Amino acid sequence: MPLVVADEPAKRHGSHFDLAADEYDAVRPGYPATLLDRAFERGTLVAGSRALEVGCGTGKLTESLVARGLRVDAVDPGPNMIAMARRRVADAAGVTFHLGRFEDVDLGGQSFDGVFSATAFHWVDPSVGWAKAAACLAPGGLLALLSHVIRRDEESAPGHDEFVAVLREHAPDVAALSHRPPGFDALLAGAEERRGNASEVWDWLMQGGLTRPSLAVPEGARLFKDVEVAGEPYAVDEDAEGFLRQLRTTSLYHRIDPARRQAFDEGLRRMIERHGGAIRSALAVVLMTARRSDG
Repeated sequence: MPLVVADEPAKRHGSHFDLAADEYDAVRPGYPATLLDRAFERGTLVAGSRALEVGCGTGKLTESLVARGLRVDAVDPGPNMIAMARRRVADAAGVTFHLGRFEDVDLGGQSFDGVFSATAFHWVDPSVGWAKAAACLAPGGLLALLSHVIRRDEESAPGHDEFVAVLREHAPDVAALSHRPPGFDALLAGAEERRGNASEVWDWLMQGGLTRPSLAVPEGARLFKDVEVAGEPYAVDEDAEGFLRQLRTTSLYHRIDPARRQAFDEGLRRMIERHGGAIRSALAVVLMTARRSDG
């Protein structure tokens, strides 16, 4: 599924991702070509354009950007993630990796035609990230953020609610951070209402109205313009082991007390067995694009 929960600071959970880089690469999905086509069109990006990727992870988006001829500077704080990304792009020309947090990496004052980030920008300190992304862009340059998010539909709703019940039994403090995600149409409508501030749009898409430390900053309204959102809904049916493999690569799972994880896993398996051995997750890939403002 996993449900929407409030994120904690990146430093606390980022190491979990890096230590599980192989599993993260195996189970986390990539990003559809149709949405990348849309981003390239919005940014008038062509072979030879320069892109900065924030939080490259194991390089799934990096590979797609390189395949389209972009010259890419890719930033990530995880050495294992970067090692895997290097293997993925092999000897492709025009790729430079930077080990470190986006907030801290010195990019030498370089200017980029596009700044991309896939399922990573919510880990960036918003008091730094939005302004730094804008500063890295050439005038009118493209900001393109992608992520897989939870949505709600009639078929997946019962399973989602039962998942929360299992979580509440074994990790009530984590369950308390959860909420019911919006449906796909409501998700896009909420984004449209916030188009005046790119950071508010992204905050909404990532948390669907959940009250938590916000990803939004007031200056997002002046840093970026021409905000647009697109998305592609999809659904995944998984057995208990597949569901748990995916869940174990999330910060949600690592918030659960290690002493309670085995009991949680067993409770989740029993719940999925009650659903006939598989459970459906309703998801969507979302893309937010915006241009750097001139002023």
